[in-house]
Amino acid sequence: MTEQLKTSPPRPSEVTVNSDWLTTVWAVLGLIGCFLLLVSSIGHLMWGHLVLPRPARRDLFGILNEVYKVFACILAFVLAFEFREKSLKFGCVLGGLSLVISSLLGLLHMSSRAFHTLAIARSAMWQVALILFLVAIAQWLRSVVRKAPTEPAGGAS
Repeated sequence: MTEQLKTSPPRPSEVTVNSDWLTTVWAVLGLIGCFLLLVSSIGHLMWGHLVLPRPARRDLFGILNEVYKVFACILAFVLAFEFREKSLKFGCVLGGLSLVISSLLGLLHMSSRAFHTLAIARSAMWQVALILFLVAIAQWLRSVVRKAPTEPAGGAS
């Protein structure tokens, strides 16, 4: 029997998570969401299909959309003061500025050259904010998820 324990294959390494599973799942979903948004935004910029804001509509949906942008912008700036990491602060500020520019592009009338320049600046700010969020989430996941030390297959001797 002791020969069987010595020759059995080693157990695969296990992964331990030093956080609750719900937070880890949300972090992974956030990582995937930020990555997909970044890929989409880069694709739109490369192919010249910028997501340009439309003029603000004067109906209920248009008003609710602008109110949503204002609340999201305020939330982004408030979160910039809540986070301790400078990269997250900078990402929140860039995300908030991106929302401000998006709202201004929908409300103000300007020349097509200025409109295009602001749209590209908005897209660049959004992409940098997404990259900062991706790096911060990946660093957090790296600090929380660890490989468990492997034990011999027969247990402690």
